[in-house]
Formats: sequence, C-alpha cells, structure tokens
Amino acid sequence: MEEARAWRHRYGGMVFQQFPTALSALIGLERELPRLPEYVRHARVVAAALREGFAAAGVPWARVHPEVPHTHEFQVWLPYEPGVAAEAAVRQAEETSVLLFANAWDEGGPGLACTEVVVRSTGLEWTADDVRAAVRDFVDRLPGPA
Repeated sequence: MEEARAWRHRYGGMVFQQFPTALSALIGLERELPRLPEYVRHARVVAAALREGFAAAGVPWARVHPEVPHTHEFQVWLPYEPGVAAEAAVRQAEETSVLLFANAWDEGGPGLACTEVVVRSTGLEWTADDVRAAVRDFVDRLPGPA
C-alpha cells in the first residue's frame, strides 16, 4: 500500500480537485472534435506536399507513413541520423520562423530519422505550395547526399 500511495502521488492522483482537467477536456471535445474531419482532409494535402517536396529536393529516400493518412497524424522518415534532422529543423525555425517539423526526431533504424507530423488548426493555414517550399528550405539545411 505504501508503494501504491507513492505512485498515486507521482502520477498526479493527489490533486485536490479534478475539475480544471475535466473542464479543459470538455472544451477540447467541444472545439476540436468537430474539426477532426477537416484536419484529416488537410493532413492528406500536407502529406502529399511533403512527398512531392522531398522528391523535388532530391532526397534519395524519404517516406510519409501512411502514404495517405487516415488520421490527422502521420510519420515522416528520412535517411539521416535523428540529430541531423533535428538540427536542420531547429535551424530552419530559428532562421525563418517556419517550423515544419515540431516534434522530436527518433531513430527509425540505422541512419534513419522518424518524426510525427500533426495537423491541427494552425496547420490548416499551410497550402501545398507552402509545404513544398518549407521542405526545400529544410533540405537545404541538411548535409550533402545522405
């Protein structure tokens, strides 16, 4: 029981009242849930533009998974070490205020970087041309051929 009490506390189970969390969740359901179909439709536009952008930029092996997203989240895989991709993403954000890849880059295997792309309300502002241009700029920050 002592161990269970400690873990209950560590996981936030000692909060006096949960209404702020419940209220936030209800607001999310009210505001975001109805927009999910719109996010999914636009995720497909973004995914296609990413594929086209990497192909046009000459990245020898880049993957969007799934190729046609069925949710508003999908993965991008690139033939670079995660640190290299992360550095290019951060430099792009710092130098241009464009954050194409906001999530962490993980190792997808030897020499492969993987990140998750999530399309939400701010992502709806991006056109396919915006995405392709941002990909070109991102690739320019990567080292030579992978």
